[in-house]
Amino acid sequence: MGYFLAGDLGGTKTILALYSTTGDGYCLVREQRFASSDYGDFSGIIADFLRGPEESPQVAVFGVAGPVVGGRVRMTNLGWLIDQEALRDRFRFAEVLVLNDLVAVAESVTILPPEDLLVVNCGTPVPQGSMAVLAPGTGLGEAYLCWSGTGYAAYPSEGGHADFAPTSEMEEALLSFLRAAHGHVSYELVCSGKGIPNIYRYLTEGAGMQVPPELAAALADVPDMTPVIVAQAQEKDGGVARLTLEIFFAILAAEAGNMALKFLATGGLYLGGGMLPKLLPVFDPKRFMARFVGKGRMAGILSSIPVRMIMAERAGLHGAALTAFRVLQK
Repeated sequence: MGYFLAGDLGGTKTILALYSTTGDGYCLVREQRFASSDYGDFSGIIADFLRGPEESPQVAVFGVAGPVVGGRVRMTNLGWLIDQEALRDRFRFAEVLVLNDLVAVAESVTILPPEDLLVVNCGTPVPQGSMAVLAPGTGLGEAYLCWSGTGYAAYPSEGGHADFAPTSEMEEALLSFLRAAHGHVSYELVCSGKGIPNIYRYLTEGAGMQVPPELAAALADVPDMTPVIVAQAQEKDGGVARLTLEIFFAILAAEAGNMALKFLATGGLYLGGGMLPKLLPVFDPKRFMARFVGKGRMAGILSSIPVRMIMAERAGLHGAALTAFRVLQK
């Protein structure tokens, strides 16, 4: 029997899980969630987790929010430096791999059961066709999968930081509003947890929409506006909050269509991230798909691409665990 450690590191939370091998498979031994902001670095979280009574894991794989280069990554939204060689030496692992968090999510889509996937567009998947994953969370993650000849291999992308391209007069005004404050305006600035407050500020400050007194009071001095806006959007009279989320989903659909074209994702487009399942009450699949396929002559190709929303909260962790198990088998 062998043990391995898997982790999903985000700007808000970190989840670590210990697994043991069972013949030709593996099973969960223990899992723990940590508030990332409570720690000065990732090593402190690992040290706390490994104080458990189990044997030390031989292999560790971590999905990390940020671009991984040479086994090292500076977390985009937290500032931690994660170095797989340093972690291997400190905790005496036989091997450590650091993956982009969306690569970990992408690894999971080949093993997620149907009940963990919400069908947005049935489509017709092409066998061994490429797949793409788009996941708004603290930031906007993107990744893709290609057939290797024996299975799918996942690859990273930092496409969430590409230039936001408006497709309407309202979106052009949104771009101008954000450019004045940020200079470069990426899709992440409008299609993520931080994007929702940005859209709301444009509507209220840039476009002059009225804010209900109760919403203004609820938003006063809160550290994170997004949960308040989401809650208000689900009310019968969602007003500016509901419009904020409609714009968010429209732009997300446009970028999902961009990804599907760039990677020719005939195997499927997957929407991930922990925030999307919470937004289902204000999610309109037909409106989403209308924007997704709205690419002129490419509309026919896009309409045939399956689109699924990942409902499993632990998708990134599942992908890291699968990768760690494969490393341990070798």
